[in-house]
Amino acid sequence: MADPRLESCLALHRANHLGEAEAGYRQCLAAGIDAALPLSGLLLQQGRHAEVVDLLEPRCTTRVDNANMAINLSIALRKTGRNDDALRHARQASELAPQQPAAWNALGLAQLESGAVADALHAFDRGLGLAPGHTALELHRAKALRRLDRHREAIAVLERVVGAAPDLLEAWRDLTSARNALGLYPAALDSATSALRLAPNDLDVALEHAVALLNAGQTGNAIKRLEKLEADPQTWMWLAQARLRDNDVAGARAAYERAATHDPDNPFIRHFLAAIDGHLPEAVETDYIRKLFDDFAPRFESTLVDALAYGTPKTIAQFLERSGVTSAQEVLDLGCGTGLMAAELAAPGRNIDGLDLSERMLTQARAKGIYRALHAAELLEFLRGSEQRWDLVLAADVFVYVARLEPVFAAIHDRLAVGGHFVFSVESSDGADTQLPPQTGRYRHAPDQLEQQLLAAGFSDVRREPLTVRMEVGQPVRGEIMLARRGD
Repeated sequence: MADPRLESCLALHRANHLGEAEAGYRQCLAAGIDAALPLSGLLLQQGRHAEVVDLLEPRCTTRVDNANMAINLSIALRKTGRNDDALRHARQASELAPQQPAAWNALGLAQLESGAVADALHAFDRGLGLAPGHTALELHRAKALRRLDRHREAIAVLERVVGAAPDLLEAWRDLTSARNALGLYPAALDSATSALRLAPNDLDVALEHAVALLNAGQTGNAIKRLEKLEADPQTWMWLAQARLRDNDVAGARAAYERAATHDPDNPFIRHFLAAIDGHLPEAVETDYIRKLFDDFAPRFESTLVDALAYGTPKTIAQFLERSGVTSAQEVLDLGCGTGLMAAELAAPGRNIDGLDLSERMLTQARAKGIYRALHAAELLEFLRGSEQRWDLVLAADVFVYVARLEPVFAAIHDRLAVGGHFVFSVESSDGADTQLPPQTGRYRHAPDQLEQQLLAAGFSDVRREPLTVRMEVGQPVRGEIMLARRGD
């Protein structure tokens, strides 16, 4: 039976008299009564994670058999940035108490933090096997599913969670993100609105709601909301995007300039200000592209394929087949992303190498097991530094991020074997030159001009075919596929 003094503290804790409970727990500890575990729980409630570490870490060194202490210490260590130690204590807890759902939850969270997402999903599943419908485990399982790009499954889980716990703000916010990832914008607005009702004064929640309005096509309402928010660089950038959607170019420039005063080195701000002012950069914008796709990697395939009806890789593969380009053995996939292009071309005896600026994209491409080699590098630097030759070089939806293609064409020509082919897609400009519409921030090229540049670089036999690159705001984006051959 517990000491009466400890029982009194526990009663205060249960009644939410946290100050009195904490004082009592500390008096118990001073008197030699073991109150470390309930005190750590109280401190975790208040987000005092460093204090939990100081309290429990020395005790867990000697009390290696206490699963509950290991669980609480794991949580605190993870929150203070010591995830390797958090993972070690969570594993210890799951081994000591494999029938305790909280141990599997702690383990899954530490694994999720370390990037072992599949392992984390397994841990959450183990916990749910012991406690079906457990809200925290379901919520965290949905986070793992989202990290694995399994957004539809995550949505189903989160819809159950908000049904059972309609006041759980984090679940509504995660549901908004998952719906956005699949382009389910009206539904995302519904969940963002529910989150805002729960936390009307939370600036992050208010920004997410304004972005949901913009995605759902309510541009005017989004602008009004964004203009009322306490602005930081992210808010100014979203306001600029909303004003561009509203064709207010001057207002967008003003918003980007405000953002730049707070974050002058931000590659996104520099890129879109250049777009607004009509300045095409001479060099490839490596920082912009890398950050764009590092941020985009977790939802890249679901967004393009599911939400934007992106089918360029398949269309390029079919175009190559119709053009008789089917025997290439050595293939280079430029801007390979997560491997959508290689998946269309993989064949026995064919070696495919991939190149991308984004390490996070390459991680997903590597998991497909299609590529012989993957390289993280800037396109021109890689081509000019390589001595390898390929039979086929591809660039699917890559040149929307590159302004000047003449040096790229020359470098690709040098790396092709004699008789080899180069195929790529572009978004088409509505004039005779390259354009950078600020509404999208993607380069549109003039196919007639590109054909002349290909010929000047030494290519021949240029073939072209119209292409619908993707759907945006319900409208097709016009482009072309272009194929050229390196002659003798």
